[in-house]
Amino acid sequence: MSTVSSFKWDEVKAANPILSQARTTIETAFYGNNVVNVNSLSEAYKLALSSPGTVVTDMPIERPCELGLPEDAKVLLFNDGTVTGRTAAARRIAGGRR
Repeated sequence: MSTVSSFKWDEVKAANPILSQARTTIETAFYGNNVVNVNSLSEAYKLALSSPGTVVTDMPIERPCELGLPEDAKVLLFNDGTVTGRTAAARRIAGGRR
């Protein structure tokens, strides 16, 4: 079974076998429960830092100790997904005039 990330509106109907109740029930067993309680900004930073795909930039975080972060904390970057909303507008500004 493969995952389809999006459907056209005319494909969302009861007759579509990909959207069947049986398939949904079976697939649910294969999804991992990767939700974790995060109680502090420091803990969130450590989890993000150890996450695969995270890029540690050379930009230091201003006053990290006040935020409960390590003294040498850097801005973290994670590039995944698509450009949407405000991010798309910001990239147009940063990338020059179009």
